[in-house]
Amino acid sequence: MVPVTGNFQAETALNPLAQEALLTAFESGWADPKKIGQHPNRAALMRNNAVESIASCLGLSPDQIEITGEVGLGYFLSLAGFLTPAKSLHFGAGDRSGVIATVRAHQGAISEIPLLGDGRLDFTKTAIKRDSVLAFQLANGETGAINSLPSEMPDDLLIAVDATASGARLALPTNWGTATFDSRSWGGPAGLAIVAINKAAHWTNPLPHISSTRRTYGTYSLPLLLASAVAIENFRPDDLKIRRFNEEIRTTIKSAVPDAIIAGDLDLALPHLISVVIPQANGEELLRALAVKGFAVDSGSACTAMNLQPSHVLSAMGLPTDGNIRIALHADSSESEIKGLISALLSAVGSQRQR
Repeated sequence: MVPVTGNFQAETALNPLAQEALLTAFESGWADPKKIGQHPNRAALMRNNAVESIASCLGLSPDQIEITGEVGLGYFLSLAGFLTPAKSLHFGAGDRSGVIATVRAHQGAISEIPLLGDGRLDFTKTAIKRDSVLAFQLANGETGAINSLPSEMPDDLLIAVDATASGARLALPTNWGTATFDSRSWGGPAGLAIVAINKAAHWTNPLPHISSTRRTYGTYSLPLLLASAVAIENFRPDDLKIRRFNEEIRTTIKSAVPDAIIAGDLDLALPHLISVVIPQANGEELLRALAVKGFAVDSGSACTAMNLQPSHVLSAMGLPTDGNIRIALHADSSESEIKGLISALLSAVGSQRQR
């Protein structure tokens, strides 16, 4: 097996301190916090401390946070909790597949917001009226493009924010209604999503439920929650270094492969994401060639990379989808790894084009 020289996939290894906390939590966080007793009481205290810590790091209050064990469920809860058949629903052409699935199930009017050439939402093409819901992606998970809301929006607009790519890097818009976060965005474990509810008076649990005192189902792994709290407390993205690496990759690739397309504008995007299109190349073959040399990258849609489906985000930007490579930079990425990745990628491109 070829050792992984550099991990440039979206997923990163669990924060070492979070990993240590996770192992410890399995010993002490096994009890049900909702029950009565010494061990449940201790588990409840740990849970409350973890929620308070995560809330503080995200600029939220603990009572706004609900925890679930699945990010896809988080999308649904965040968005569907605002929906009724009478409400119009607006969504972005670059939204995650989990959001789009909820959009397709909506029984009312829906409207897609197109993307600009740099990957941001083009609100000039959509009229957002009163009594509407907006599925708003704070930053795109493929290109890193950061979206902002127009200055004039209906005062009754309910906004469900997808913050799974931006995580703790960006603040929520001032008029947000709900938000979904993915623990992995700050080096936490998979299998844990945070749903924040701000406009609770307009939100209703969209799932069948009996108890009116519980806003969502509370089933999740307490050890994962504790590890996520430790991870966000120790999240140091080192974005200045990462942005420099990003610029180096973009500049070198464009210099060596002039017809390569770098999706989006780094000045308008998260610093750690790069989406490249290499004409006359096959993305899956590039992935395999890089893997042979120990470099792990992504290709295809960030939502459906398992099947290497073409990127609907690039398509919505008016870009080709063949020969797509997605690179995610991490705080522990090194200069030597960056240079090795660039060299391996250019070598793979050259090999494909010589056939």
